[in-house]
Amino acid sequence: MAFRVKEQVIGATHVVSAAGELDGGTACQLRAAVDRALDALPAVVVVDLGAVTFIDSAGVRAVLDRRAVMSAMDARLIVVAGGERVRTVFALSGIMDGTVLHRTLDEALGRDAPRASGTL
Repeated sequence: MAFRVKEQVIGATHVVSAAGELDGGTACQLRAAVDRALDALPAVVVVDLGAVTFIDSAGVRAVLDRRAVMSAMDARLIVVAGGERVRTVFALSGIMDGTVLHRTLDEALGRDAPRASGTL
């Protein structure tokens, strides 16, 4: 599956959704999409990795880098990681400690009752 990034605005929240393999060859596409969302100075950006089938350290780093940029802007990053493979890579990285990984976009947007999504 080719890597794809979709950008949308839902209410006041900017959502960047990725699908396919997020790795060293595609991480720049995710970073660029989040940066475009940040041009609007949103309070919240959701990075939806629900359709990501593979992620490596470059993909995790892309998310972490954007989190640091957003923190400096006083904005909040929310991460959706529904797949166990993606969640496992985040857990093993140890760099997202304290960050809640939501299982669905609806959950991240507060549309469903919170489930035990767990923190890393």
